[in-house]
Amino acid sequence: MTRTWTLGVLALLVGPSLAAIVHCGSGASRDAFDERGESLPTSPASPPSETGSFGSPSGEAGAAPQTCAQDVDVVLALDVSSTMDFVLDKLDAEIDKVVKASNALKAGAHFGLVLFVDNVHLDTTGDLEGGRVHSGASSLKAAFRSAKSTYTTPNRNPGDGPQGPKSQNPLCEENALDALHDSATAFPWRENAARVVIVATDDTFLERPDNYGDRDGDGRTDKTNYPREGNYPARFTVDETVAELQKRGIRVFSFTRLKPPGSSDSSRCGTDRRHTSSASITEGWSKPYGRHAPLPDATGGKNFELEAVESGAVSLAETINSVVLSSYCNVVK
Repeated sequence: MTRTWTLGVLALLVGPSLAAIVHCGSGASRDAFDERGESLPTSPASPPSETGSFGSPSGEAGAAPQTCAQDVDVVLALDVSSTMDFVLDKLDAEIDKVVKASNALKAGAHFGLVLFVDNVHLDTTGDLEGGRVHSGASSLKAAFRSAKSTYTTPNRNPGDGPQGPKSQNPLCEENALDALHDSATAFPWRENAARVVIVATDDTFLERPDNYGDRDGDGRTDKTNYPREGNYPARFTVDETVAELQKRGIRVFSFTRLKPPGSSDSSRCGTDRRHTSSASITEGWSKPYGRHAPLPDATGGKNFELEAVESGAVSLAETINSVVLSSYCNVVK
């Protein structure tokens, strides 16, 4: 990561006059991130691009500033399977920065949390909208810790609730697709808001009519030997999910693996896979999913390297802050 530029963005984010320098229609920052999650060299003094810059919303040099009145809505869609505990730990440690930065853009930022493995659960432990919205870091931290102890550690599906069966994850693929659909349709997005979903997962997904609990694809989900089967049907297709995201102007930014783990890597999936190759973990994120464009590309977002977050080479909070800034007043319609 080009740390000097990123810290400069954060200085803007926490500055008291940020609302006066972030402008409607800004598009320059959308492409300021590469697939590996690293910020690309950018200078506020550079000539405006065809899509405009922070200093000239219409792309015309010297254009009069226009401040934005948009709210900031961010949903975190998190894979809470047993190999993803580090994301919950890092968010627990860094979410204060994210909340502070978002509120510096516009006071009253809203956050949502969607958990998934083979099925999906919209967290309702927040303080607004019947618990679906978190307005502060403290309730989010509590939710991350609860998710880790309730779902990640015992390898339990979040849609089954805290008393659901353990070790219930017979396929490597994880249900990010339904999590994105629920993020789009079940979270109370505000009408005038920059809408962002941050998804973190280490594998690809299935789509309807497949079933995450049918490990051998025989149409049955009743085998009880390890890894135990269960009835976890995929509820939506790629087309259906992308349509809901696009209709609402939601941009998807994903943190995923760019290559499969090695044979001795502890993060390697140890169960069966519906997709025939382990290289399929990139499909839908940094690579196409069949005939479909990657989900971030289809929604005007970006994909970032999960391994860099795990190693500490990339700050999850700083990258999320930059993503929210790039989306502010620049939502895909």
